[in-house]
Amino acid sequence: MPFVAPILTFSCFIIKLVEHPVTKNKISILIYWLFPVTIGLSQAIYNSYYHILPVSVSFVDGLIFGGVLGILGIAVWYVVRYNDPEKSAPVQMLASHVAASLVFTAMWMIASGILVKTMINHLAYGEYLNSQLTVRIIGGLLCYALIVSIYYIYVYSQHNREKQLKEAEWQHQIRQAQLDALKSQINPHFLFNSLNSIASLTLTDSGKAHHMVIALSDFMRYSLRNHQDDLVTLEVELRNIGLYLQIEKIRFGDRLGYHFDIGDGCNTHLIPNLILQPIFENAIKYGVYESSTPVEILLKARKMEDCMEIEVINDFDPESVPRKGEGVGLTNINERLRIIYGSSRLLTAELGDNKFTVKMVIPDNN
Repeated sequence: MPFVAPILTFSCFIIKLVEHPVTKNKISILIYWLFPVTIGLSQAIYNSYYHILPVSVSFVDGLIFGGVLGILGIAVWYVVRYNDPEKSAPVQMLASHVAASLVFTAMWMIASGILVKTMINHLAYGEYLNSQLTVRIIGGLLCYALIVSIYYIYVYSQHNREKQLKEAEWQHQIRQAQLDALKSQINPHFLFNSLNSIASLTLTDSGKAHHMVIALSDFMRYSLRNHQDDLVTLEVELRNIGLYLQIEKIRFGDRLGYHFDIGDGCNTHLIPNLILQPIFENAIKYGVYESSTPVEILLKARKMEDCMEIEVINDFDPESVPRKGEGVGLTNINERLRIIYGSSRLLTAELGDNKFTVKMVIPDNN
């Protein structure tokens, strides 16, 4: 199989060429070739205008020199790629580019000169090349420096884009970790309270304890199933809250009442999952726990122009002594809203007329 190695080598070259910033699409190819073609035509027009060379010779000379410049310019990319500024030492980069610029200039002049002499028969052309030797050496070095500069701008922009993508991915992972940590504080906190209540009910009312275990099982199954979803509809979240309130209703009986007042279009609005349960838990802890009379918890949801407002209102005795908690509650909710929506002003709480009101603003997710 003597042809396998050459074919593989050629295939690798084609793949690398496809990855080349110049050859990646038609627009980049067009923009790139404007540079050597413009240089070649400018050289041809100058030599024709000042009668340095005949018109035909001038244009052959200009287009050949421009074409060879363009081909060599494509090859310069691999020198730049080898000398990645994030992986190579400055001294190594400088040495590589000095050597490459000399090779680039020599190949440009020699290859172009041979091609032009092959294509035309002009006795004075050799003298012309000798007279232009210094100018073309300087021009070759300058063209190399310009091409390298453009490639390095591209390299830096690619590195910057990759860093931005990585940073965005890291921020997403950090954000998700924060949300998971906040959500993990909710279920255990509620679970411990419920288990303590079940333990007490087994001594006083085994029937209620049985119903509470079933309700708790349904609630935890639902919560775990939806734990990984950042956003759910209000309808889904209220179904979850209904399970939670069934459990609390078993504990408190007629002392706890609740009502949902849902406006048009609210049921399909997306909200962070498990976001309402700490509010109801807070209402029960500071309302029902401290009251000997029935306490009503009202949830109102109204659709606004670019958001949905949710209010949870419960009766509150200002003279009661607040129960000590773990500090999760409203702080937890406010932090989750800040992480998800980027604002720390989406949750407010106020006390007035023996009513405690928590208002939450959920922006549109469109």
